[in-house]
Amino acid sequence: MPADERIKVTFHRVFVRSDADWFGSGDFYFIASVDGQSVGNRRQIFDANEGRWIDLDPMRWSAIVDVSGKQRVEVRFQGMDEDLFFDEDLGTVGRGLRAPWAQRDYSQKTKYFIVEWSVELAIEGAFGRHPPDEVFACRENLGSCICTTVSGTRIVARLECHPVRPVPASVPPRPVFPPGTGAAVNNRGNATIFPSPIAVGDPPLSPLNVISNPSVIPILSPPGGAAPPAGSPPTATPGNVARIECTYYRPDTLAFTDGDPRLEWSVVSVAGGGNARFFGPPQGLKVSVYGTSAGEVRLEVRFRGALMATYRALVIRVRAVVCRFNILNGPNAQSQPSATPAEILLHLEIANRYLYQAGLQLVLDTNVTVKNNAHVTSIPGIFRIGVSKGTTWRIDDAVADLRATRLNYRPGVMNFAYIHSQVSRNLGAATDIPPSNLAAAPGVRPAITDTGTPSTSWAIPSGISPDLPAAPQSMQLITPIQRTGHPRLYAMYVTKGHDSATQPIAQVRQNYANTIVHEFLHILNLGHRVEGVPETSPGAGDQRDMTAADAPAALSAGGIFWDGLLQPPGENVMHWVNPGTLAQDIDIIQVRAILQSPLVPP
Repeated sequence: MPADERIKVTFHRVFVRSDADWFGSGDFYFIASVDGQSVGNRRQIFDANEGRWIDLDPMRWSAIVDVSGKQRVEVRFQGMDEDLFFDEDLGTVGRGLRAPWAQRDYSQKTKYFIVEWSVELAIEGAFGRHPPDEVFACRENLGSCICTTVSGTRIVARLECHPVRPVPASVPPRPVFPPGTGAAVNNRGNATIFPSPIAVGDPPLSPLNVISNPSVIPILSPPGGAAPPAGSPPTATPGNVARIECTYYRPDTLAFTDGDPRLEWSVVSVAGGGNARFFGPPQGLKVSVYGTSAGEVRLEVRFRGALMATYRALVIRVRAVVCRFNILNGPNAQSQPSATPAEILLHLEIANRYLYQAGLQLVLDTNVTVKNNAHVTSIPGIFRIGVSKGTTWRIDDAVADLRATRLNYRPGVMNFAYIHSQVSRNLGAATDIPPSNLAAAPGVRPAITDTGTPSTSWAIPSGISPDLPAAPQSMQLITPIQRTGHPRLYAMYVTKGHDSATQPIAQVRQNYANTIVHEFLHILNLGHRVEGVPETSPGAGDQRDMTAADAPAALSAGGIFWDGLLQPPGENVMHWVNPGTLAQDIDIIQVRAILQSPLVPP
């Protein structure tokens, strides 16, 4: 809704101080104008008795003025006494109203009368007496809005919808707030996306869209109709639409709420014909949205007509990547992974909650073809294989043809191997990575660029005023790792090292899922967002089990798997060591790279 910048001037009543006649009552009439517009009826004669009030019809004795762009409105009220030979002037009162406009009551007098009049401001189309802190109008101004309250006070206001969850401590510069400005309200996100325990065999308690502010708005079928035809996207529901949340606003006196009608959202198609619709009311601090056509969109949120914040996302159909899991059991309990098929299914479901923000889902392979003496379990797509101790216990993944991750694979299908342990105590690692479809010169890592505004993950310069305009962001991908004779083998391993006697089972499951997601994204050619140990260091590898005591500061960059970006510093899924309770985000430029993997369906 456009800003409603109207004021209403109403003349309410006149007190007769003197009737201006020698005998009897006076015959008063009034001439009034607001912003040059005549108000009331100058031909209406009122019986004026001294010490009495004359009530004016508010419908007739009022005027509404659109003050957008105006700096002054003149108000005039003149009294006249009608006589037989000539009318007597009883005096004129009035005022030059100036911006900022304010609701007020006035009482002005001459020798003969007192007139009471008021100024009301329109809030969402309604005139009346509004709370003094209610905002009347806003103007965009260098990353903030200059808002005027109905009491005429000017305040600086700002609203943000940061794409990274949890929101990093490092954010683009904000405008300078005048002294006395109210405090900020932050919605940085929870410390963990899976705070509730999950019983064995039960699905995770969190919906697919548990991570808000995703890089991808999924294309879904509209709700409320018949079931979509086969091959169509699933129907939009509260659990699968993209959830977009504002993450910061100031001052707190604005008191915005989740469904606040003062905050109005809209969708702007940016590139490729992308478009989306809102699932529920497009208003408030939190909205839900689903895609209708592929491309890129920008969501805009306005307050009193002024643009307060923007949010950029890609609109795509969710891609299903077919996968199978192999449990590699050695000859005894000391050389066997602990995860059961039911547990692995939970790991998969949790991993899919991380991946949904990128428009990806891992789906179990329904093809029951087996090799290498694999056996189908009660869950299709999850297999058991009896192996020698050396194939699953303290494996050395530096060997040229690692047996563990190529057992029972199908070409073109993602292959996960659950093993007992790795010699350097790694929790997991990608071992077979296809080349990205992006072209690159021999020996050169491929790269991908994102040029949108706001920048991906609000990398500096972000384009969020008062920061500088967004600059193109370039990200390096990792080069393929492929073994001779297996060109379509895409594989990784996961170890029993995740198990813990001190952590709750829900946290252990999330740790497994986090490793799966991180290493799987390596297979889709994503590098580390930051990396503390060069891969050439002794005992390196993926180093996901290292702690700050084992390595230099995690923010140092320069390892051969570093993707060249530093924002966000610790919240991205591809951070080299951070746990999944913090490293949850997948950003737009990473999604662009993911879509170039031969493992992801077009």
